[in-house]
Amino acid sequence: MRFKKRQNLVTEDTVINYKELDTLMKLLTPQGKMLPRRRIGCDAKTQHKIRREIHRARLLGFLPYGN
Repeated sequence: MRFKKRQNLVTEDTVINYKELDTLMKLLTPQGKMLPRRRIGCDAKTQHKIRREIHRARLLGFLPYGN
């Protein structure tokens, strides 16, 4: 079985903040769901940070909850 190569959307110099909407939008599907860790290409610690910032942005109304 062959695996797809990771996209590496998050690098070491990527700023993960609830105000960085362009970065957060790349980490969401068109339906508004978060991409899995294996597709983004990050570790668990970074994925938790991404999750927290996406939830903050949704709470403040910067990002939609769904479609």
